[in-house]
Amino acid sequence: MFVDATDDAIAAVLAAVPLDILQLQGAETPERAAALRARFGLPVMKALGIGVAEDFAAVDAFAPVVDWFLFDAKPPPGAALPGGNAAPFEWRLLAGRVIPKPWLLAGGLTAANVAEAIRTAGAPGVDVSSGVERARGVKDPALIRAFITAARG
Repeated sequence: MFVDATDDAIAAVLAAVPLDILQLQGAETPERAAALRARFGLPVMKALGIGVAEDFAAVDAFAPVVDWFLFDAKPPPGAALPGGNAAPFEWRLLAGRVIPKPWLLAGGLTAANVAEAIRTAGAPGVDVSSGVERARGVKDPALIRAFITAARG
């Protein structure tokens, strides 16, 4: 995941770790997404913060230049970190919506709510981070197993 990263920062990561996709989680514009896709020759996933239906307007701008979307909760005002910050959003905003590219659902997902989130949003896949942590930044294998079991159910 990259947040408003420079080309040099992305190149350094790619030199150390061969990635299959560039996930953009910051305030990148469609033009920036297109430039990164062209420069690095990798598919691009753009994360969009969703709080209200009007937030989907960004899909039209990004659809021609990205390969995937990640729909996440909007960061709360004043948040230091991008993304949903472990908060879910109103998944019904995705129900029945036609998205022109493959997409994933994120934002506050846990083993306790992922099945409902998938059903409600019609999500073809999910992305999880804090929902499988026992402490900030520490993933818990048991929570990961429970999450996968719930998501498959």
